[in-house]
Amino acid sequence: MIFHCIGDSHANFFSGTDEIQPEWPAAEIRNRLPFFRPYRIGPVLAYNLCEYGTTTRGREKLENLLTRLDPGSHVMFCFGEIDCRAHIILQSQKQNRPPEAVIQEVVARYFSVILETRKMGFQPLIWNVIPSAPTEINDRITVPPQYLFHGSCEERNRVTRLFNQTLKTLAKSAGIQFLSLFDQLFLEDGSVNQSYFSDEIHLSQKAMPLVLESLNKLFKGNGFCDSQKRYT
Repeated sequence: MIFHCIGDSHANFFSGTDEIQPEWPAAEIRNRLPFFRPYRIGPVLAYNLCEYGTTTRGREKLENLLTRLDPGSHVMFCFGEIDCRAHIILQSQKQNRPPEAVIQEVVARYFSVILETRKMGFQPLIWNVIPSAPTEINDRITVPPQYLFHGSCEERNRVTRLFNQTLKTLAKSAGIQFLSLFDQLFLEDGSVNQSYFSDEIHLSQKAMPLVLESLNKLFKGNGFCDSQKRYT
């Protein structure tokens, strides 16, 4: 049983390493886990995945990639972290709209692509947006370094939790599996457990046992449990 994990840089987590892998279709992608195939297609927003002609060309890359997969394949969608970290709060302020309304719009656009993928004959699975870890600079939207943030850690995680809840509700109503570790990545005091992170925004392989446990529960009896046991 193989899961094709397609998304932004968070798809790298499913390579089994803490390294950021080259963007697909680079040939030198390292993959340690036999039951995952990671495909990082760039910094694509969940909001833009349904559109052609965006700067990241996420829609075009996704469609190109899907033509190379066998019909019936399990496709895991790994988008939304960039939206929650850098854009939803910002757009809420710019548009003078509550974050809830912005989240509803983003999730609806994102989920429409997931439904289209199912109509194409694939079996979609949705990966949650992981929590936002604290940073020394709470608002780096205008600062050049590595990653963009907007809002405090608490605000970003409030947005992320609602994003996941909204997406999970749609997935459940459509009979699509939703894989979430969100609540497991917090400490008892409500702060983010940074021991599970490899940098400011990406999960480390320390979180992989939690993923395998969750997948075993979701796909028990469908072959995943056996393949995972052979690997471990």
